[in-house]
Amino acid sequence: MRFLPLITLLSCAAFAADVSFEGSLEADYGNYIEDGFFNGHINNSANHDLRLKMNIDMDENVRVVIGTASKSPYSLMRHRYEATPISSEDRWAPFEFDGISLEWTFSRGLTFIFGDLSYSFGNFNYYFWRNSDYYAAVLPTQGLRGLGAKLGEDGYVYLGASDSNDKSGRIAASYAFAIPGFNKINNKFTLAPMFDLIKGGGRDHRYTVGLDANYSRSYTEFNYAIRGIYGLYPSHGELVNTFTVEPSFNYKSFSLASTCYWAVIPDSSNVDNTYTPDEKLIYIEPSIAANKKFSAGLGFEWHKPEGKNNDWYLIAPTGYLYPTAGVDLAFWLSYAITEGPNNPGFGISSAVKF
Repeated sequence: MRFLPLITLLSCAAFAADVSFEGSLEADYGNYIEDGFFNGHINNSANHDLRLKMNIDMDENVRVVIGTASKSPYSLMRHRYEATPISSEDRWAPFEFDGISLEWTFSRGLTFIFGDLSYSFGNFNYYFWRNSDYYAAVLPTQGLRGLGAKLGEDGYVYLGASDSNDKSGRIAASYAFAIPGFNKINNKFTLAPMFDLIKGGGRDHRYTVGLDANYSRSYTEFNYAIRGIYGLYPSHGELVNTFTVEPSFNYKSFSLASTCYWAVIPDSSNVDNTYTPDEKLIYIEPSIAANKKFSAGLGFEWHKPEGKNNDWYLIAPTGYLYPTAGVDLAFWLSYAITEGPNNPGFGISSAVKF
């Protein structure tokens, strides 16, 4: 109830302003067969991530943004041990206040922001790690309350008090530079350096450095892209390095997506793990599009968990349905090959933007 006076005030102000809403919903439902197809028991699980924003435009240059969210305790994924059981109380995660900010567009390409800010470095295209609240090639979603500036569409500088604890501050910056000669619609190459510094506690990695490089080339029927991400975490005299390569291409109705990830982690108890569950990963998924509404893919994955020798594999046939703009549905089967039981599963994943 502590936000009621603020919400009431903004609701009254909304009568004199333009109000709009936007949001996103990601939800999974899965069945996992533990002991075989015929004699096993089924575990039913479900995840969701619902985010809502209210935009209050005071005029053409000033906007107030209020956010709320309801998120399952696990990320959205098709793997057995990262889903919330249907019977769990955690499935019904309550709505929580998700920040408020004031945005002032000072000029074209420059917007000042005051309030709650969030950012992440190196979001994966790989579906399993796509939610940056949990995983990222360099740094997952971080929050601070302070001020910042957005520079064009692909840059920002943020400074403020960190959400990590009440005695730390941080500064974060990133900007995507277009390489001269490669700044066209059909041929583009960008480099985005990333930097995050936290002072006063809240994370073992006092600072994080990264680089996100993207190259894409488009022809009439053939298009391809390659993305490379590098992350560095200096901590207690040791260095953790992460490397990610995500090549993709499509030719007519055929496409291929992939992610290759490798973390170089010193043998030291002073160095925390990276922001992924695996030390190494290779994911590849060829797919065929029947039309603009439906496509089918066959995913192959190799996982090497951090500090362990028990590699495991996943095969995931998937059908993709696109009923309308902003709505994606995935109907999937999965078969995990591990040292223990090889657990099959099936389910539905959805993503909606509005």
